[in-house]
Amino acid sequence: MRRLPHLTRVNVAVLFTICFALVASIARGGPLESNRPLRIGVLASLTGSWSTLGQNTVAALQLAIERLEVDASRKSDARVRLFVRDTKLDPALALAAIKDLDKHGVNVVIGPQSSSELAAVKAYADQHDILVISQGSTASSLAIANDNLFRMCPNDRREAAAIAALMWRDGIRTLVPLWRNDAGNNGLHDSVQQVFQSMGGVVTAGFRYEPTTTAFTSAVAAASAQVAAAQVATPSSVAVYLAAFDEVVGVFRAAQTDATLTAATWYGSDGVALSQPLLQDSEAAAFAVGAEYPNPIFGLDDALESRWGPVAAAVKARSGIDADAFALSAYDALFVVVRAHQATNRRGGFAAFKSAFVAAANAYDGVTGSTALDPAGDRVSADFDFWAVRPDGNGHSWVRVGRYVDGVLF
Repeated sequence: MRRLPHLTRVNVAVLFTICFALVASIARGGPLESNRPLRIGVLASLTGSWSTLGQNTVAALQLAIERLEVDASRKSDARVRLFVRDTKLDPALALAAIKDLDKHGVNVVIGPQSSSELAAVKAYADQHDILVISQGSTASSLAIANDNLFRMCPNDRREAAAIAALMWRDGIRTLVPLWRNDAGNNGLHDSVQQVFQSMGGVVTAGFRYEPTTTAFTSAVAAASAQVAAAQVATPSSVAVYLAAFDEVVGVFRAAQTDATLTAATWYGSDGVALSQPLLQDSEAAAFAVGAEYPNPIFGLDDALESRWGPVAAAVKARSGIDADAFALSAYDALFVVVRAHQATNRRGGFAAFKSAFVAAANAYDGVTGSTALDPAGDRVSADFDFWAVRPDGNGHSWVRVGRYVDGVLF
């Protein structure tokens, strides 16, 4: 019998290094585990503000997985497992959640949905090779090339162009902004101001309130004074621009006792479009009706309704909430991730997978249309729908009141 060669300290060290590399490869989804389910982290606001999108995101991803599981051509290598974390729209919770997901070997995350959360996780994602795909962040300050952040929706510069075009067509020439102090809404304020001023309009100082604000007396008083001052010169050409989330209910409840703001025209943002809390508060909803209050949001192409219609209906059946393009872009995002996974078969490391993801996104045409990305990793297509609150029987509902397609208002 031949004796095995004596293991020197060097050999032991080499074996230990190899074993460590193999374990690390397995933990991060390396080539040794090509048959292991693809682990996808989900960062969504399920119980906090803007929870409508969070709940619909999870529902959309569950539906995408079910479709993948019944697709015979992909069934063998498209098994997906979701690791869902509720961030409550809190940047600190989002950061803690992505760290926890990293410990579970997750290096692809769909979400978070807000720009403040995305900004909070950026450094960690870049440093730890985690691909982050947001379905709702729009802050142009996060449009950075070569990082690990990607967005399946257009950034705030495109939304600003849409809402400014509508304001200008409506005869608005002076804007009084009221906005939430977070990355996404700061970005919207800045972009709207820049676009509106470039068109020849005037933007007042406005009022920025903190995310923790619950009493909006000061915000309403400041906005009212600025509207009144601007109306001295041109009464019919002044409007309020509100960039907010579900706290819109508190803003409108405070504003309903102010005669100047009650008579003013208001414009909104994607963070409020299709908000259920606004519909559920009869006083705030009634104020929104009187204010006109169109809200732009990344839109769905009517020509593709045969694609997104059944998915949107299935999402609503599961969550009870109307699905918008943000939620359906999360649905598309999962298919792009799976295509990238299939292209690399987990070989070549994170850089290869990231490159494959970009290639897959640029080539994919999903229920929301083309998911092609610009050099900063943001979605290129930028059509918007305008939604406003209108009476509906004994209650209120969201009604689409306009569109912005290829730079043209309809």
